[in-house]
Amino acid sequence: MINGASFAVSALRPTPLSAPHPATRLAGLVLALVTAMVAGPVTLAVLLVMVAALLAWTGLSARQQLAAQRPWASVALLVLAVHTLTTVTAAPLGHPSWAGLLAGIRALARVAASVGLLGLYLRVASLDDLIAGTSWWLGPWRRFGVPVDDLGLMLAVALGTAPVVLGEGRRIEMVVRLRRGAARAGRGNFVSRRIERIVDRARLVVPLLETLARRAEALSLSLRRRRPQPTDQARHLPLVEAVLLAGWLGLLIWAGWSESGVP
Repeated sequence: MINGASFAVSALRPTPLSAPHPATRLAGLVLALVTAMVAGPVTLAVLLVMVAALLAWTGLSARQQLAAQRPWASVALLVLAVHTLTTVTAAPLGHPSWAGLLAGIRALARVAASVGLLGLYLRVASLDDLIAGTSWWLGPWRRFGVPVDDLGLMLAVALGTAPVVLGEGRRIEMVVRLRRGAARAGRGNFVSRRIERIVDRARLVVPLLETLARRAEALSLSLRRRRPQPTDQARHLPLVEAVLLAGWLGLLIWAGWSESGVP
């Protein structure tokens, strides 16, 4: 039987990016996403290069990064067309303009940077790190009666299910292709092959729902009285990392204050 884990993402290369405190990595992700949304063209270009280089450092090559973006090429072209024709500050509605094209490129760059940052975080932080970082930042709310400890259990169930379902879907898709046989491979025109791929993916819904149902039955028993416990590392945030996060946040606030023109 083909294991669903065989169709996971590319292998992860250990790097020092996984060394900081889990709360630091989580806060760094949030601050980086905010930076990608408010950065100017030059800063945004530098951020994109940095994210691509860091992803390559973790083992995701440039070819794999481009391959991951290929399915979204049609959406990117649509975004460019919409911005080019609807940027009324440079031309009337429906008339193309270079300013609209540049606006579409900036929008795509922000989306690419955001997705790249999320992918980078997934490659330098585990599910346990995410739970520990979230619990650390929400820790002060315990004194107000917020069930922070239960949040780790909810994250473990919700986010831990996603890779299992994704791997199972890839496994079933490969099994369908193998059962179709090599005799039909390459036959038909482009349109028929695309329709066939869409139909094959639609057939994945029923077995995936069955997988989720079986997983839910098992979780209801295995997760009783279980709750992720914070480690000693997750209790104390290093002073250097706290200063760096505070400085980053201060730069973002200062940049927003400067752009608003408030004296």
